[in-house]
Amino acid sequence: MRKFILEGKKAVEGKNIFSCASLVAGTYHDKYGNDRQSLIYIAQKAFSYYTDILIRIEKMEINLSDNKDSAQVEITALVLCKLQDNSAENIFQKEKGRLRVKLVKEEKKWRLQEIEFIDEFSIMGQKIN
Repeated sequence: MRKFILEGKKAVEGKNIFSCASLVAGTYHDKYGNDRQSLIYIAQKAFSYYTDILIRIEKMEINLSDNKDSAQVEITALVLCKLQDNSAENIFQKEKGRLRVKLVKEEKKWRLQEIEFIDEFSIMGQKIN
């Protein structure tokens, strides 16, 4: 799972929409009302909005299910995004933020099932609760 998270970090920092899409489960859904298709659309819009994305993972706590087909990972990270005018935007309201991701095994590979931001965040200038 650690490898999966680092692969996702690399795909987001590289703004590689195809790599990101391949990491998302077909059954993705989250509390913000997104499914797989809308999450990929949001990622694509964010990749064109920001010129650079930097993610520094500070901490990762992994909880694997008993049958080892799903997991919950709590991540503490600093996420900085560079705008067209070269200013930087911190996604989280604090210096570092926490998020929880749920992973499932699909066809023997880990896939992202859900994202939940524990701390307040904003994306493309819009605050999300």
